[in-house]
Amino acid sequence: LHWNTTKMFRPFVEVNLIGPGTSGVKRKYQTGTKNKTYSPLFNESFHLKIMKPNDPIDYELQFSVKDWCIMKTDLLVGVAVMPLRQVVETGSIQDRLDLGRSLYLTKENKSIVIILSQRVHDEVAQEFVKLKKLERTEIV
Repeated sequence: LHWNTTKMFRPFVEVNLIGPGTSGVKRKYQTGTKNKTYSPLFNESFHLKIMKPNDPIDYELQFSVKDWCIMKTDLLVGVAVMPLRQVVETGSIQDRLDLGRSLYLTKENKSIVIILSQRVHDEVAQEFVKLKKLERTEIV
């Protein structure tokens, strides 16, 4: 995605683990920022704890590339999702991910997000809804 900014660009990646049984484990990881580059390379490791290590098909990793801002909310540059089974099969992520302005949700997925958004006391459900509704706003 092309990113227009007149200020310093300091991209970083937020990685979120999504799947069953993640309420008691760390679900969010973040890389360091890269200064003044529009082609950042991230070579960082994260250790994920999943409840069903022999069945990674139920899990996914959501990558959100953001522009770090000191005085306000970090700006979303783009978002992508990768099934965890793909990471398990290769042992690491060495692919380039195509970033979108938001995630494409099917009609069924939208229904699930609506249902989960009504579970106001469920922290994992609320975090899931927030992640699936991420959308890039354009800078004018």
